[in-house]
Amino acid sequence: MKQGKIVFAAVAVCTALVCGACGGGAKYDREAPALSSPDATLTLSPPAEGTAISGDLFGVFLEDINYASQALDDNMVENGSFQSDAGLSLQNKSFSATYGWTAGGGAKLSSVTADSPLGDLYSYGTNTVAEHALVETEAGGTLSNSGYVPVPMAVEKGTGYKFSAFLKTSADLTLTAEITDGETVYASLSIPVSGGWKKYERTVQASGTADEGLSLKLTFSAAATVQLDGVSFETSDSTVGIKNYLYEAVKELSPAFVRFPGGCVTEGENISQTYDWKNSVGAVQTGRNAGDDGVPAFTYTFDDGNGEREVTTYGEAITRTPNVNLWQNNGSEYYPMDYGIGFYEYFTLCESLGAKALPVVSCGLSCQGQAFPGAPLAGRHNKGVEDYIRDAADLIEFAKGDENTTWGKIRADMGHPKPFEMDYLGVGNEQWDGGTASSDYFTGYYEKFLENEYFTEKCEEYGITLIVGNHQQLVHCEGSIDFTSDTPRTTGIAKDAALAYRTKGKIESLGDYGVQDHHYYNSPVDFLLHTHMYDGYTREGADRYEVFVGEYSANNAYAEAGNFASLYKINGWLSALSEAAMMTGFERNGDIVKLAAYAPMFAPVRENYRHWAVDMMLFTNTQLVRTANYYVQQLFMQNAGTKVLPVSAEYAEDFEPACEYAAGGVKRNVEKLSYVASVDEETGDVIVKVVNAGEDTVGINFKTEGIKAAGTADLIELYEELDAVNTLGDEIVAPRTHVLGKIGSTVGCRVRAHSVTVLRIHTK
Repeated sequence: MKQGKIVFAAVAVCTALVCGACGGGAKYDREAPALSSPDATLTLSPPAEGTAISGDLFGVFLEDINYASQALDDNMVENGSFQSDAGLSLQNKSFSATYGWTAGGGAKLSSVTADSPLGDLYSYGTNTVAEHALVETEAGGTLSNSGYVPVPMAVEKGTGYKFSAFLKTSADLTLTAEITDGETVYASLSIPVSGGWKKYERTVQASGTADEGLSLKLTFSAAATVQLDGVSFETSDSTVGIKNYLYEAVKELSPAFVRFPGGCVTEGENISQTYDWKNSVGAVQTGRNAGDDGVPAFTYTFDDGNGEREVTTYGEAITRTPNVNLWQNNGSEYYPMDYGIGFYEYFTLCESLGAKALPVVSCGLSCQGQAFPGAPLAGRHNKGVEDYIRDAADLIEFAKGDENTTWGKIRADMGHPKPFEMDYLGVGNEQWDGGTASSDYFTGYYEKFLENEYFTEKCEEYGITLIVGNHQQLVHCEGSIDFTSDTPRTTGIAKDAALAYRTKGKIESLGDYGVQDHHYYNSPVDFLLHTHMYDGYTREGADRYEVFVGEYSANNAYAEAGNFASLYKINGWLSALSEAAMMTGFERNGDIVKLAAYAPMFAPVRENYRHWAVDMMLFTNTQLVRTANYYVQQLFMQNAGTKVLPVSAEYAEDFEPACEYAAGGVKRNVEKLSYVASVDEETGDVIVKVVNAGEDTVGINFKTEGIKAAGTADLIELYEELDAVNTLGDEIVAPRTHVLGKIGSTVGCRVRAHSVTVLRIHTK
């Protein structure tokens, strides 16, 4: 795909960010002697005195929200499998099996279920993937598909594209596939089609570049009755099935893990919306029990222009039963989850990124945030939570089992014999006690997983740590502030549940209940006020537990305590600055905060196609905006330490350590400086991150007593006016880098107003 100047500029910045690898021999462009009259002096203790930081601390959350999967998928055809779904029509919007397609030139389009290319492989129970298109056409009849509305088709000159489709015809004909805007043809190929069901595949290079008004146009050369299924048009400018202009931006973050596929998408409001990971890999029901699922061999005739041959595959896109996506615009615009990107693709994406997989599965309770108090979900075999427990156990085996296991063999059959890297599994999302027996997430659902012997044996066998859900706001976490009295909350919702479970004698330690999932979308003031929230957590004994900050972002229009009164759709520098301050607290408490992920990751540039207010990256069908928040995330991910260094601070007598911010009509005093120091034990680098929330430059001396500097350091800065935003036309907020020379035991640095600064001191 075409990549705008912002993408290329970001690549250059990314290279500069990692210049710390150059070590002490790097050339320098600035010196940093000790300041004679600093506003603050930060003294760093030697590495031996520090505590370990989680090696998985900073990752990403990839939810199918804001049409993210449609943007990411290298296949640009909408509804290529011609599937309808009753769950969509129930939401007052009809999606027939032919949506996305337009017939012309004497062709008539309808759908049928009989005589599917899949035969009877998917005929049991609720599987519905047999639906496909029936075209009664005259010579010259056409079908057209413009791709996904938020991310329409686009082609780039010289880039290769692959067209494929399953076809059966009553008469021999030639199928012509073109990418055209109605006047110019940018790519064209012709395929002789005859006889029964075959999968046809051809590649073509685009002869021109275009990103507006394009359609895939299929033309039939003769009158015939044609059956059609599994149509795709994929760009080769992709990696593991993800378009490169989006993939590269994720890769350049350097995430330690990827959480997927949700979020509320995991839960759904009903069974037709709940994300089914088995559907996403083409699994079929073969019996009436929770364990009676599998991915059958699909054998068909394949024609790639070099003769016909028999091919057997497992779980390809045509076999996947779609569900309905929970997310919507204006209360009505639901859209299908067609699983073009399913769990297999998520896992291979993680592997390609060098990140651990962190899937989240349904617990069997519907979304409480959007449909309170939530309701039981039937499951694949109408056995309720039992089905979801077995699905989770099978997922663990799919990810980590060897080829001698049932689901490990399925993964191997799909093309990946080696197990994937996965240490955590989320069970449920933003869920809690809904006030009824059937909606108590903890006792009615999550604890059923803890008490299921088959499931817990899988967790123990493969080293899986569970993540337990929590209520959905900052005020539901231990240590959060009660704004009426500034008194910290002493427990969180999930902690309350863990305490109750321990009181029953079910566990000895709160940590045995699972890593607790904290989510919060709040104002920048909330974030600036909570940078020390995790400092006081219990470090030892039966009251110790760990945290996953599974979703967070600072939203400018949100008042204190999570008021969702309005949506602010621009990522300003203020939001990113306050997130950086909060992230210093995550890293400083990296022994307790095991993982953290900004949310959401992707959204369209066009606001009327967004489901969420503030997002890390904004896409068109060819370009990407990396927001200020993106660069804060990148700064922390690429400069994460392995051990915290204790820091003592001294301030000049005339230095005011607090500054004032307002949110929701209330003015609050917050700390001007937030900071964390760490050591990267692999490189030996000492890394200091400082966030200056104040409106004046602050002179700081960094004293590294007991730490021998090698003579150089990297300085990386992010700063701008608080209302600055990045757009397609102008990337205002981006890292500025310098190499400092003649570094001694004290480094002097003037930290700019409203800035995030990373000082990376080389010791080797």
